[in-house]
Amino acid sequence: MGSGNHIQGANGGAPVGMSKAEFDEVLAGARQRYEQSQDFTLGIEEEWALLDPETLDLVPEFERAREAAVRAGLGTSVAGELLASEIEFLIEPCERWEDAVRAMRSLRNGVAGVLRSCGLEGAISGTHPWADYRTQVMIDAPYYNELVRRMQYVARRNNTFGLHVHVGVHGADRAVRVSTALRNIQPLMLALSASSPFLDGCDSGLCSARTMTFSRTFPRGNIAPRFDTLDDYTAYLRLLYETDSIFTPNQVWWGARPHIRHGTVELRMFDGQPDLEDTLALAALAVGTVAHLCDLDDAGELPVAQPAYLVDENLWRAMRSGTDARMIALPEARTAPVHELVSELVAAARAASARHSLGLDPGLDRVLVLLERGSSAIWQREAAEAAGGDLMAAYRKVAAVTMAQQPAAVV
Repeated sequence: MGSGNHIQGANGGAPVGMSKAEFDEVLAGARQRYEQSQDFTLGIEEEWALLDPETLDLVPEFERAREAAVRAGLGTSVAGELLASEIEFLIEPCERWEDAVRAMRSLRNGVAGVLRSCGLEGAISGTHPWADYRTQVMIDAPYYNELVRRMQYVARRNNTFGLHVHVGVHGADRAVRVSTALRNIQPLMLALSASSPFLDGCDSGLCSARTMTFSRTFPRGNIAPRFDTLDDYTAYLRLLYETDSIFTPNQVWWGARPHIRHGTVELRMFDGQPDLEDTLALAALAVGTVAHLCDLDDAGELPVAQPAYLVDENLWRAMRSGTDARMIALPEARTAPVHELVSELVAAARAASARHSLGLDPGLDRVLVLLERGSSAIWQREAAEAAGGDLMAAYRKVAAVTMAQQPAAVV
């Protein structure tokens, strides 16, 4: 399930993008795609850093890695991103979480083999610890060339690596309402996934530096506006297109959004996870949470979307402290530890899983392990401190965990 940014080459100096007819066609077909969508399917996308095995520096080897992936039979699972030193691998929608577990374990093993065959190392975490964004090579593709031309520093500064989870939702307006409701929960998901303590060669003091350099700098990033219907949402997209703010419907980068090309709700707030078990745990929580919110919507009991400024306060706390954060419990306006609020969310997801026979319990059990152990940023920081502040030692552990052989067992 790729980004969908299949942009044709530029025509002289003209902007690269969809024609109005193409754009309108995507918007016009959105409702039907949601009507055909199956509840609670699961697709996962992971962004990998391509590294020199000795120095662990980023290397612009996307094309070579992509060609090797195609030869290895992974052609439908590979996509490009902004950096030539980045590659995305994904699984197509699975009907059940356990099917996604098998697919992701197989994919991780396949990717590790492909990269090793190219003499490369791979790593997944929210940021590269010391790469200089000013020296990075951008991928040579019309879509990204145009994005950099328009966004300049904001695009070039975005040397980040994320995890995107797509959950199928049947019904267009229902999907939009659930996507809006996810705003309240977005900070908890970020806290669990925080895996980017290092940036620009130093400890940022944050748990998710990725959120600062991507979500808080990109236009239409971080927190989505409130939408109640698909018509509200597509009217907004059409306005952006007609005022030359965007050139494809996907150029909204919030932590949660309706993905109108796939008929899904997409959760984009996650930092990339070195440990696949954490990726799968977050995916289980995403499916269970969306199922819970769909049930509330069906009963007419969906919580009111909290004001963006309160959600943003919690996002700051998650970005700063990860699983050690204290959040503003909304709507009560009291503070509570992430542990308490995530435990409540896991209980709701577990109940939804039981109602719909989703089989999420092993993944939700892992969420509780992750919560107790702390997000990846914490062990990365501990690894660096144990090595006398050596960021390379910590990142070598990230790469080793990422590239580790995955077991064949489902759970």
